[in-house]
Amino acid sequence: MQTPPTLEAARSVLSVRPMGALTLQQRHLSLALRGAFAGLDVVQPVVADLSVGLFLDLPGLDAAVSPTDLARWGVSLPQALNAAVAAGFGRPVPEPERVESVRLFRDVRFAGTALLRPELIRALPIDGNPVVLIPTIGDLLVGSADDPAGMSFMVRMAERIVESGNLPVSIQPLTLRGLEWTPFSWPAATQPFADALRRRWDTLQYAAQQPLLREHYERTRQDYFVPELRLFAKDGQSVTLTTLTQGVPTVLPLADAVNLVRDGGQVARVPMSALLGIPGLIVPVPNTAPARVYATRFPLELFG
Repeated sequence: MQTPPTLEAARSVLSVRPMGALTLQQRHLSLALRGAFAGLDVVQPVVADLSVGLFLDLPGLDAAVSPTDLARWGVSLPQALNAAVAAGFGRPVPEPERVESVRLFRDVRFAGTALLRPELIRALPIDGNPVVLIPTIGDLLVGSADDPAGMSFMVRMAERIVESGNLPVSIQPLTLRGLEWTPFSWPAATQPFADALRRRWDTLQYAAQQPLLREHYERTRQDYFVPELRLFAKDGQSVTLTTLTQGVPTVLPLADAVNLVRDGGQVARVPMSALLGIPGLIVPVPNTAPARVYATRFPLELFG
């Protein structure tokens, strides 16, 4: 189906959706590998790593609005976003699922609109200042900053949601200062759950990007190996692990621990901090999200 020729013609099918920086990075890398630069999303940054994108809710298809579409319509992105938000006004706020004190809205349009119109969240009957989390594109979690138990429950819900296979958005929680979104820091009691969520998130995002990076390095004739980032349990806590092999130029994900594999097959497991503590050993790889690093040599000195 062709894109409507004017903004007015598109108004009834315009909608907004939340977008995360990591998803955009992976999408842009995928499009670049295919030479499909015209398909890049246009997004409006909101706060931290969250943005809002514009799409057409067509029968059987959600099509991202492109810069070419905006140019054809003769409007800017903010103007088109305003039109999309206005088209959604008058619709009832979707009923959330209530799990303990946390509300879960499963609605892409509402999640995107809430980022642009925080008053929708401020109007909810929340006891205390609201905190929101949008782990995937159609899942908006809302709780109260004044409810530590609810915050812990929200993080644990988010860890399950990110494994659903839905398009990921962000695990950065937000709160309201007046009617302005601002990043929120999890309370101390919630931090162990937040750490587990971060490790789960990193593992999933690295896995999604791994084949794209491998293809990128092959096409650009850069002889880099991209190892896996694995997640396992140790003493009741989740730990991430990757591998560095002697003689193999490697672009590493950031992990809790690294398996160092010598030519003869000997293996030493060391904390990533041990590698980072050796001057000049680890160099950040520019323009990678999630962040990756390059090992300039194999650290034989870390073998006992």
